Amino acid sequence: MQQAEQRLRVIKMLLVWQLVGAFTVGLLGLIWGSDAAVGAFLGGLTVWLPNCYFAFRAFKHRGARAARLIVRSFYTGAAGKMLLTAGMFTLIFVNVKPLNAPAVFLGFALVQ
Repeated sequence: MQQAEQRLRVIKMLLVWQLVGAFTVGLLGLIWGSDAAVGAFLGGLTVWLPNCYFAFRAFKHRGARAARLIVRSFYTGAAGKMLLTAGMFTLIFVNVKPLNAPAVFLGFALVQ
């Protein structure tokens, strides 16, 4: 049980650092202007939010008796993460004008 709690603590720290990374790439984007800063920040959030969803879904169940539920939750978490990522990219590119597209992808890659 202690091992599982330690793993969850590591996962939470990873998510916190990804959020810090999203803010950091957004601030670094200010070097190239406000459009790049917003794009880089949104790209970072496009990594962070789906990863939060995956962590919530995938690590909801514990124990050997819940093995089937664990496997199912990993698959649904991964599928949901992909759909959320695609949906967030769609929302960003449709709704944010003006947008620096290379900054969005760079923010995504750096936070990933």
